[in-house]
Amino acid sequence: MGSSADGAMSGTLLECAWTGGGPVGRRGEREHMEFLGADTEQVMGHARAGDPFRDTVDTESLGGSYADQHPDWDPEDIGITEEDISAAEMQQGTLGDCWYLAAIMATQQTDPGLLAENITGLGSPPGADGWEVELFIDGEWQSVPVSPDEITVNGARQVDGSDWADGEPGFMSIYERAMINAHDGRPSAVSADTPAAGIEMITGGSTETSTLGGQPSFEEYREAIDAGRPITVMTDPIAPMGSSADDLVAAHVYQVSGYDESTGEIILANPHGANAGSPPEVRVDPSDPTFANDIVMTGIGE
Repeated sequence: MGSSADGAMSGTLLECAWTGGGPVGRRGEREHMEFLGADTEQVMGHARAGDPFRDTVDTESLGGSYADQHPDWDPEDIGITEEDISAAEMQQGTLGDCWYLAAIMATQQTDPGLLAENITGLGSPPGADGWEVELFIDGEWQSVPVSPDEITVNGARQVDGSDWADGEPGFMSIYERAMINAHDGRPSAVSADTPAAGIEMITGGSTETSTLGGQPSFEEYREAIDAGRPITVMTDPIAPMGSSADDLVAAHVYQVSGYDESTGEIILANPHGANAGSPPEVRVDPSDPTFANDIVMTGIGE
């Protein structure tokens, strides 16, 4: 689990794996529940039924408005061009939405133009009055408004400086809040989901999902990476116990950012970012017999 000097990264990140929820229409939920051997409708319905007993994800629960605590901050300074988006480095906040943030990272690498195209600054200069973000939800693109006051202190940021608290709001902060707003802050829809759910919500494309021993070989990962397809993976929800267990966060979704031909390893990028307590990059070998004890699910987008 990541940590920071001010404690902002503690407590909630174990929700980064799918716990059974999310809006009808997300692909990947049913497949995951069947993979777990559970009664899909019963478990998914139970998660949604539990929402009234869990705190809604809102500005207050994420540390308050960044603008209120940083009166000199100008929302229009957040870079939302393709160049800005390509250069920004993800830093997850206290929300357990690694499934979504890892998908953003994957799309940063494979199609930053799409991320730029799907975010529009409002007002003059653009961003002064907020933004509109296009997300693919329930089988269609939806335009979701985000106001500057909804950018939060403990939400996702872009890495800056040498400490978590040095990070500043970035395009990912806007995308994260759009996802929260689109689901009215429902915990079962926001806090955890599958690799496929994040990729599909960001890209609008379908995703191939594989689990445990049926996951891609090194060659298949390499082929997908070379083809420019977004890829994320999920670690064991209880505790990774394979060869890379010491470096991996449990119940966490990583971006597959590359591969090493000489070692046969794929390279995982951590949404926690460079200033967290967990390694920002981890290498895993898909041919290792213990691979499925570390990585339990892979999502590969179009």
